[in-house]
Amino acid sequence: MKKWLFILPVGLLLFACGGSEEEVKDEPLVLESFEDRLGYVLGALNAQSILKSGPRTAELNKEMMIKGFNMNLNENDCSDCEDVLLKFLGPYYQDFDTNYIDEGSKCVGRQNGFAFFKDMIRMGGVEKINMDMVKAGFKLGIHENDTLIEEAERREMIGNFIMDLNVMAGEKMMEDAKKLEGVQVFENGVVLKVLEEGNGGMPGATDDVEVEYILTNAFGDTVQSSYQMKVATGVTDPVALSLNGGVIPGWSFALPKMKKGGKYRVYIPWQLAYGEQQGKESLCFFIELVNYGPQGTLYTPQMPMGAPQ
Repeated sequence: MKKWLFILPVGLLLFACGGSEEEVKDEPLVLESFEDRLGYVLGALNAQSILKSGPRTAELNKEMMIKGFNMNLNENDCSDCEDVLLKFLGPYYQDFDTNYIDEGSKCVGRQNGFAFFKDMIRMGGVEKINMDMVKAGFKLGIHENDTLIEEAERREMIGNFIMDLNVMAGEKMMEDAKKLEGVQVFENGVVLKVLEEGNGGMPGATDDVEVEYILTNAFGDTVQSSYQMKVATGVTDPVALSLNGGVIPGWSFALPKMKKGGKYRVYIPWQLAYGEQQGKESLCFFIELVNYGPQGTLYTPQMPMGAPQ
């Protein structure tokens, strides 16, 4: 097996296992597998996200942040940090009370470790990374000495990792959707469920449509919502789109199977969504078909902000 062996300065080798300096000071950091390298990169990126999060992060106690991150790189509760951070940073995270800098720094690390671990659980990534190397990468990142892997390789690793998780989650979502009662499953992989049958006609393949929609990803996160956009922008009209090249292929296929006034849930495999360029994400849409009409009657070439395309 190929091994990547890096000899680091002694002061940067103490990472997260509770051993004394004497016990580990002469040991090199070994990135032996892809799981090791990926864990290292993810830890370093978590550290970078903290250091870039505000103008005074350089004043945080780095060792306490590292201690806190290692302490909560798990599912253990860290809600006690809420009161600490309120005292440290204030209700709007704009203060910086140095009386609480040690405990505050520790809680910054704790919350980051907890959030990262929970995300990995939710996305199915925990077993694909070495958590000890996450700790190592975080420590080096906090000390701004995470130079073991070049930036281009990091980007490629993280992109491929996220893509793999998207594919895995998407396949599960699509398989679960096929088991739902009353769904239509099509040969191209699209799954359609009628939530409320419409009373009107059905749009043609090149028609314009007016819709309301909610987009969620395979992890259950709401990505876009036309209802939320209305609140944010004050716009009251439904979203107007063209089925003739103005939407993703899954919409061009599914919308002509819907009736005006109906409400539907449609599951779209990544090949008919945004494809590889958006990380091979399979998507789920709630769609209300408000209206439809011949091409050019409802939609103008200016794309509404945030609409699927």
